Amino acid sequence: MKGKKKKVKRPWWRKPRTLRRMSIGALAILVVTLGAAYVVVRGGDEPRYNTRFASQFALPTTSGTDVTLDQHLGRHNVLLYFNEGMG
Repeated sequence: MKGKKKKVKRPWWRKPRTLRRMSIGALAILVVTLGAAYVVVRGGDEPRYNTRFASQFALPTTSGTDVTLDQHLGRHNVLLYFNEGMG
């Protein structure tokens, strides 16, 4: 029995399969981190939306005063639209 080698018991973190998986995981983390850093560095630009400004108008309120679009310029507004014909 001189030619037989004794099987070495390796800890789980030293097995080749585990090392491959850990290296793939580390590579994935590196790619995500570099991608996030790229976004942060280029994040100083204004968001690019395809915007068109609405024409100026005034609407009467229930109290009798008029509300114009200029009064709300620069604020974050939400437009809710419900399509009653869709069912």
